[in-house]
Amino acid sequence: MSSDAAFSVIVPFLLLLATGTFFFGDRLRAIAARHSRGVTPYAAPGLFAVSLYGGYFNGGLGIVLLALFSLWGMTDLHRVNRLKNLLSFALSGISVATFAIAGLVEWRQAVVMMVAATLGRYLGAPLARRMPARMLRLLIACIGLGMSAVFFLRPF
Repeated sequence: MSSDAAFSVIVPFLLLLATGTFFFGDRLRAIAARHSRGVTPYAAPGLFAVSLYGGYFNGGLGIVLLALFSLWGMTDLHRVNRLKNLLSFALSGISVATFAIAGLVEWRQAVVMMVAATLGRYLGAPLARRMPARMLRLLIACIGLGMSAVFFLRPF
């Protein structure tokens, strides 16, 4: 099995785990908050692993980042969402630059994705700020479950 095929097998499980951690993680967040001192150097390995995943694949990165922040004890969903967007942007920029330098970017598809991501930021972020946190959490969980289902059902 190639590394791409192996990765395709792992991704749906990772997305499902991240979605569950985010949505049902109140107990996990409470435990993490009791044992957490905020973002410390001990949080670096988790962020590093998520960053590698995001840089290589990026599918469901937002859900994975939200789950990680929840485990760190962060509870203000709107603030966490802003941090997720900032980190996603940085990871995407670094990834695009790395792949572009290596000559591995399909520019037509990349431009479409960049435009869609920019529109999502300008249209989605203000909407998310206006939504009650509970509704936003439910919407994020539905998106995570939907993405998990797509990745479970697609052939690899």
